[in-house]
Amino acid sequence: MNTVRGTKKEGLFMRIDLGCGNQKLPGCIGIDRFPYDAVDIIHDMNEPLPFEDNSVSYIMASHSLQYVHHLQPVLEEIYRVCKHGAIVCIIAPYAHVTAHMANPHFKQFFNEYSPRYWTQDPHYYVDQEEYLFRQHTSWSLSEAEQEIRMDFRLLHLEFFYFPLYSAYDPLELSLLRQSQLNVAYQIMYQLVVIKEEISPEELTYLKQRSWEEPEYVSEQRLSFQNEREIEKIYYTEHLAMLGSQVAESSHTEAKPTIPVEPPSPSSSKPDSISVPNARKPARKPKRISKNKAVPLLRSKKNPIKKRKLNPKKKPGSSR
Repeated sequence: MNTVRGTKKEGLFMRIDLGCGNQKLPGCIGIDRFPYDAVDIIHDMNEPLPFEDNSVSYIMASHSLQYVHHLQPVLEEIYRVCKHGAIVCIIAPYAHVTAHMANPHFKQFFNEYSPRYWTQDPHYYVDQEEYLFRQHTSWSLSEAEQEIRMDFRLLHLEFFYFPLYSAYDPLELSLLRQSQLNVAYQIMYQLVVIKEEISPEELTYLKQRSWEEPEYVSEQRLSFQNEREIEKIYYTEHLAMLGSQVAESSHTEAKPTIPVEPPSPSSSKPDSISVPNARKPARKPKRISKNKAVPLLRSKKNPIKKRKLNPKKKPGSSR
Protein backbone atom coordinates (compact mmCIF):
# COMPACT_ATOMS: atom_id res chain seq x y z
CA MET A 1 0.00 0.00 0.00
CA ASN A 2 1.26 3.50 -0.81
CA THR A 3 1.97 5.86 2.06
CA VAL A 4 1.66 9.56 1.26
CA ARG A 5 3.66 11.90 3.46
CA GLY A 6 2.60 15.52 3.53
CA THR A 7 0.39 17.21 0.98
CA LYS A 8 1.10 18.54 -2.49
CA LYS A 9 -0.97 20.95 -4.48
CA GLU A 10 -1.30 19.24 -7.84
CA GLY A 11 -1.07 21.36 -10.95
CA LEU A 12 -2.30 20.43 -14.37
CA PHE A 13 0.72 18.15 -14.87
CA MET A 14 3.09 16.69 -12.31
CA ARG A 15 6.85 16.34 -12.18
CA ILE A 16 8.13 13.11 -10.63
CA ASP A 17 11.49 11.93 -9.31
CA LEU A 18 11.46 8.11 -9.24
CA GLY A 19 13.76 6.63 -6.62
CA CYS A 20 14.74 10.07 -5.39
CA GLY A 21 16.35 9.03 -2.10
CA ASN A 22 17.47 12.17 -0.30
CA GLN A 23 18.44 14.04 -3.48
CA LYS A 24 15.08 14.94 -4.97
CA LEU A 25 15.10 17.11 -8.07
CA PRO A 26 13.62 20.54 -7.23
CA GLY A 27 9.96 20.93 -8.09
CA CYS A 28 9.33 17.18 -8.29
CA ILE A 29 7.23 14.74 -6.29
CA GLY A 30 9.71 12.36 -4.71
CA ILE A 31 8.95 8.64 -4.87
CA ASP A 32 10.98 5.96 -3.14
CA ARG A 33 10.40 2.65 -1.39
CA PHE A 34 12.29 3.91 1.67
CA PRO A 35 11.07 6.78 3.90
CA TYR A 36 13.86 9.29 3.33
CA ASP A 37 13.22 12.88 4.39
CA ALA A 38 12.90 14.04 0.78
CA VAL A 39 10.34 11.38 -0.14
CA ASP A 40 6.72 12.46 -0.67
CA ILE A 41 5.24 9.09 -1.63
CA ILE A 42 6.52 5.78 -0.34
CA HIS A 43 6.04 3.38 -3.21
CA ASP A 44 7.72 0.34 -4.74
CA MET A 45 8.49 1.01 -8.41
CA ASN A 46 7.86 -2.66 -9.20
CA GLU A 47 4.17 -1.94 -8.59
CA PRO A 48 1.92 0.23 -10.82
CA LEU A 49 2.52 3.94 -10.31
CA PRO A 50 -0.19 5.75 -8.25
CA PHE A 51 -0.95 8.35 -10.94
CA GLU A 52 -3.58 8.80 -13.60
CA ASP A 53 -2.94 8.38 -17.30
CA ASN A 54 -1.31 11.35 -19.07
CA SER A 55 -0.86 13.30 -15.82
CA VAL A 56 2.92 13.77 -15.79
CA SER A 57 5.06 16.20 -17.81
CA TYR A 58 8.53 15.31 -16.53
CA ILE A 59 10.12 12.22 -14.97
CA MET A 60 13.59 11.90 -13.49
CA ALA A 61 14.92 8.39 -12.81
CA SER A 62 18.45 8.82 -11.50
CA HIS A 63 20.28 5.61 -10.55
CA SER A 64 17.07 3.81 -9.68
CA LEU A 65 15.92 1.71 -12.62
CA GLN A 66 18.84 -0.72 -12.36
CA TYR A 67 17.20 -2.10 -9.21
CA VAL A 68 13.74 -2.93 -10.60
CA HIS A 69 12.80 -6.58 -11.09
CA HIS A 70 11.55 -6.24 -14.67
CA LEU A 71 12.35 -3.14 -16.69
CA GLN A 72 9.72 -3.46 -19.44
CA PRO A 73 6.60 -3.14 -17.23
CA VAL A 74 8.18 -0.26 -15.30
CA LEU A 75 8.85 1.61 -18.54
CA GLU A 76 5.30 0.90 -19.68
CA GLU A 77 4.02 2.44 -16.44
CA ILE A 78 6.20 5.50 -16.98
CA TYR A 79 4.81 5.77 -20.49
CA ARG A 80 1.22 5.39 -19.24
CA VAL A 81 1.37 8.23 -16.70
CA CYS A 82 3.25 10.61 -19.03
CA LYS A 83 1.45 12.94 -21.38
CA HIS A 84 2.41 13.32 -25.02
CA GLY A 85 5.60 15.39 -25.25
CA ALA A 86 6.69 14.67 -21.66
CA ILE A 87 10.43 14.42 -21.05
CA VAL A 88 11.95 11.41 -19.30
CA CYS A 89 15.55 11.58 -18.04
CA ILE A 90 17.18 8.26 -17.13
CA ILE A 91 20.63 8.11 -15.55
CA ALA A 92 22.14 4.71 -14.84
CA PRO A 93 25.43 2.89 -14.32
CA TYR A 94 26.96 2.03 -17.68
CA ALA A 95 26.75 -1.70 -18.29
CA HIS A 96 30.30 -2.28 -19.56
CA VAL A 97 32.05 -1.89 -16.22
CA THR A 98 33.31 -5.01 -14.52
CA ALA A 99 32.30 -3.76 -11.06
CA HIS A 100 28.75 -3.17 -12.32
CA MET A 101 28.58 -6.62 -13.87
CA ALA A 102 29.45 -8.18 -10.53
CA ASN A 103 27.06 -6.06 -8.44
CA PRO A 104 24.42 -8.49 -7.10
CA HIS A 105 21.93 -5.63 -6.54
CA PHE A 106 21.86 -4.55 -10.19
CA LYS A 107 19.08 -6.37 -12.01
CA GLN A 108 18.99 -4.22 -15.15
CA PHE A 109 21.89 -3.05 -17.30
CA PHE A 110 21.99 -0.03 -19.59
CA ASN A 111 24.11 0.89 -22.57
CA GLU A 112 23.75 2.86 -25.80
CA TYR A 113 21.53 0.17 -27.33
CA SER A 114 18.91 0.10 -24.56
CA PRO A 115 16.61 2.84 -25.96
CA ARG A 116 16.55 1.10 -29.34
CA TYR A 117 14.18 -1.41 -27.72
CA TRP A 118 11.84 1.27 -26.37
CA THR A 119 10.33 2.30 -29.71
CA GLN A 120 9.60 0.99 -33.17
CA ASP A 121 10.55 4.24 -34.88
CA PRO A 122 13.29 3.53 -37.47
CA HIS A 123 15.05 6.92 -37.43
CA TYR A 124 18.25 7.96 -35.69
CA TYR A 125 18.04 11.26 -33.80
CA VAL A 126 21.46 10.98 -32.15
CA ASP A 127 25.00 10.90 -33.53
CA GLN A 128 25.51 7.67 -35.46
CA GLU A 129 29.21 7.66 -34.54
CA GLU A 130 28.11 6.38 -31.15
CA TYR A 131 26.95 3.23 -32.99
CA LEU A 132 29.85 2.46 -35.31
CA PHE A 133 29.83 -1.26 -34.61
CA ARG A 134 26.23 -2.03 -35.50
CA GLN A 135 24.49 -4.56 -37.68
CA HIS A 136 21.04 -3.00 -38.11
CA THR A 137 20.41 0.08 -40.22
CA SER A 138 17.10 0.83 -38.50
CA TRP A 139 17.14 2.56 -35.13
CA SER A 140 14.54 0.27 -33.53
CA LEU A 141 15.78 -3.18 -32.57
CA SER A 142 12.31 -4.42 -31.64
CA GLU A 143 10.68 -7.13 -33.68
CA ALA A 144 8.31 -5.68 -36.27
CA GLU A 145 5.53 -8.05 -35.24
CA GLN A 146 6.14 -7.48 -31.53
CA GLU A 147 3.58 -5.29 -29.79
CA ILE A 148 5.27 -2.47 -27.85
CA ARG A 149 3.10 -0.42 -25.54
CA MET A 150 5.44 2.56 -25.45
CA ASP A 151 7.25 4.96 -27.75
CA PHE A 152 10.24 6.80 -26.30
CA ARG A 153 12.33 8.78 -28.82
CA LEU A 154 15.91 9.40 -27.75
CA LEU A 155 16.82 13.10 -27.93
CA HIS A 156 20.14 13.14 -26.13
CA LEU A 157 22.68 10.48 -25.18
CA GLU A 158 25.66 11.20 -22.94
CA PHE A 159 28.43 9.12 -21.39
CA PHE A 160 30.56 9.87 -18.35
CA TYR A 161 34.12 8.57 -18.52
CA PHE A 162 36.69 7.52 -15.96
CA PRO A 163 39.36 10.21 -15.32
CA LEU A 164 41.98 7.85 -16.75
CA TYR A 165 40.72 8.78 -20.23
CA SER A 166 40.88 12.56 -19.90
CA ALA A 167 43.50 12.90 -22.64
CA TYR A 168 41.27 11.46 -25.37
CA ASP A 169 39.07 13.44 -27.73
CA PRO A 170 35.34 12.62 -28.11
CA LEU A 171 35.72 10.28 -31.07
CA GLU A 172 38.53 8.37 -29.38
CA LEU A 173 36.39 8.02 -26.25
CA SER A 174 33.54 6.71 -28.34
CA LEU A 175 35.78 4.17 -30.08
CA LEU A 176 37.30 2.97 -26.81
CA ARG A 177 33.91 2.74 -25.10
CA GLN A 178 32.50 0.64 -27.91
CA SER A 179 35.41 -1.78 -28.00
CA GLN A 180 36.51 -2.46 -24.42
CA LEU A 181 35.45 -2.49 -20.78
CA ASN A 182 35.86 0.08 -17.99
CA VAL A 183 35.93 3.24 -20.10
CA ALA A 184 32.60 4.92 -19.25
CA TYR A 185 30.96 4.46 -15.86
CA GLN A 186 27.59 6.22 -16.36
CA ILE A 187 25.07 6.85 -19.12
CA MET A 188 22.29 9.43 -19.42
CA TYR A 189 19.29 9.36 -21.77
CA GLN A 190 16.86 12.21 -22.36
CA LEU A 191 13.75 10.94 -24.09
CA VAL A 192 10.45 12.35 -25.27
CA VAL A 193 7.18 10.46 -24.86
CA ILE A 194 5.29 10.08 -28.15
CA LYS A 195 1.55 9.37 -28.01
CA GLU A 196 0.34 11.44 -30.96
CA GLU A 197 1.57 12.39 -34.38
CA ILE A 198 4.66 14.58 -34.16
CA SER A 199 6.39 16.42 -36.97
CA PRO A 200 10.09 16.16 -37.79
CA GLU A 201 10.36 19.90 -37.03
CA GLU A 202 9.06 19.38 -33.50
CA LEU A 203 11.50 16.54 -32.87
CA THR A 204 14.37 18.67 -34.16
CA TYR A 205 13.38 21.49 -31.83
CA LEU A 206 13.21 19.12 -28.85
CA LYS A 207 16.56 17.57 -29.74
CA GLN A 208 18.30 20.95 -29.75
CA ARG A 209 16.86 22.10 -26.44
CA SER A 210 18.64 21.83 -23.11
CA TRP A 211 16.80 19.81 -20.51
CA GLU A 212 16.97 19.64 -16.76
CA GLU A 213 19.46 17.37 -15.04
CA PRO A 214 20.63 16.68 -11.47
CA GLU A 215 23.33 18.92 -10.06
CA TYR A 216 25.76 16.03 -9.61
CA VAL A 217 25.63 15.32 -13.37
CA SER A 218 26.76 18.87 -14.17
CA GLU A 219 29.53 18.54 -11.59
CA GLN A 220 30.75 15.25 -13.07
CA ARG A 221 30.83 16.70 -16.58
CA LEU A 222 32.76 19.77 -15.43
CA SER A 223 35.16 17.67 -13.37
CA PHE A 224 36.07 15.53 -16.38
CA GLN A 225 36.54 18.58 -18.61
CA ASN A 226 38.92 20.07 -16.02
CA GLU A 227 40.74 16.81 -15.36
CA ARG A 228 44.50 17.03 -15.81
CA GLU A 229 45.43 15.17 -18.96
CA ILE A 230 47.64 12.15 -18.37
CA GLU A 231 49.60 10.08 -20.82
CA LYS A 232 47.40 7.97 -23.05
CA ILE A 233 47.44 4.34 -22.08
CA TYR A 234 45.94 3.14 -25.37
CA TYR A 235 46.42 4.27 -28.93
CA THR A 236 43.22 4.29 -30.95
CA GLU A 237 44.26 4.71 -34.57
CA HIS A 238 43.50 1.07 -35.38
CA LEU A 239 40.02 1.56 -33.94
CA ALA A 240 39.62 4.77 -35.95
CA MET A 241 40.41 2.91 -39.15
CA LEU A 242 37.85 0.26 -38.35
CA GLY A 243 35.32 2.88 -37.27
CA SER A 244 35.90 4.83 -40.49
CA GLN A 245 35.15 1.75 -42.57
CA VAL A 246 31.88 1.26 -40.71
CA ALA A 247 31.07 4.96 -41.00
CA GLU A 248 31.69 4.91 -44.76
CA SER A 249 29.34 1.97 -45.18
CA SER A 250 26.72 3.76 -43.10
CA HIS A 251 26.63 6.65 -45.57
CA THR A 252 24.57 4.43 -47.85
CA GLU A 253 21.98 3.84 -45.11
CA ALA A 254 18.71 5.73 -44.95
CA LYS A 255 19.12 8.98 -43.08
CA PRO A 256 16.61 10.14 -40.45
CA THR A 257 13.88 12.28 -41.89
CA ILE A 258 14.46 15.30 -39.69
CA PRO A 259 15.53 18.70 -40.98
CA VAL A 260 19.00 20.07 -40.32
CA GLU A 261 17.88 23.55 -39.38
CA PRO A 262 15.41 23.99 -36.49
CA PRO A 263 12.18 25.90 -37.08
CA SER A 264 11.28 29.00 -35.17
CA PRO A 265 10.22 28.25 -31.56
CA SER A 266 6.86 29.93 -32.05
CA SER A 267 5.83 27.42 -34.72
CA SER A 268 7.22 24.22 -33.24
CA LYS A 269 7.45 24.51 -29.48
CA PRO A 270 5.37 21.71 -27.95
CA ASP A 271 3.02 22.18 -25.05
CA SER A 272 5.44 20.74 -22.53
CA ILE A 273 7.21 21.72 -19.36
CA SER A 274 9.37 24.82 -19.05
CA VAL A 275 12.87 23.93 -17.94
CA PRO A 276 15.10 26.77 -16.73
CA ASN A 277 18.38 24.94 -16.32
CA ALA A 278 20.59 24.89 -19.36
CA ARG A 279 23.06 22.27 -20.45
CA LYS A 280 25.94 22.88 -22.79
CA PRO A 281 25.68 20.81 -25.96
CA ALA A 282 28.09 17.93 -26.37
CA ARG A 283 31.24 18.61 -28.35
CA LYS A 284 31.24 17.45 -31.94
CA PRO A 285 33.52 14.41 -32.23
CA LYS A 286 36.66 14.92 -34.23
CA ARG A 287 37.36 12.57 -37.09
CA ILE A 288 40.65 10.76 -37.09
CA SER A 289 42.57 10.27 -40.30
CA LYS A 290 42.47 6.74 -41.66
CA ASN A 291 46.14 6.98 -42.70
CA LYS A 292 47.68 7.15 -39.24
CA ALA A 293 49.88 4.38 -37.94
CA VAL A 294 48.06 2.14 -35.54
CA PRO A 295 49.61 0.47 -32.48
CA LEU A 296 47.15 -1.05 -29.99
CA LEU A 297 48.89 -0.18 -26.75
CA ARG A 298 51.48 2.33 -25.70
CA SER A 299 54.46 1.56 -27.91
CA LYS A 300 57.21 -0.22 -26.04
CA LYS A 301 60.07 -2.37 -27.16
CA ASN A 302 59.51 -6.01 -26.51
CA PRO A 303 61.64 -6.86 -23.49
CA ILE A 304 61.63 -10.58 -24.42
CA LYS A 305 64.38 -11.29 -26.91
CA LYS A 306 64.50 -14.37 -29.06
CA ARG A 307 67.21 -16.79 -28.02
CA LYS A 308 69.65 -17.81 -30.70
CA LEU A 309 69.99 -21.51 -31.16
CA ASN A 310 73.38 -22.98 -30.40
CA PRO A 311 74.35 -24.92 -33.50
CA LYS A 312 76.54 -27.22 -31.45
CA LYS A 313 73.60 -28.38 -29.37
CA LYS A 314 71.23 -30.99 -30.63
CA PRO A 315 67.54 -30.18 -30.65
CA GLY A 316 65.94 -31.21 -27.38
CA SER A 317 69.26 -31.32 -25.51
CA SER A 318 69.20 -29.78 -22.03
CA ARG A 319 72.89 -29.18 -21.76
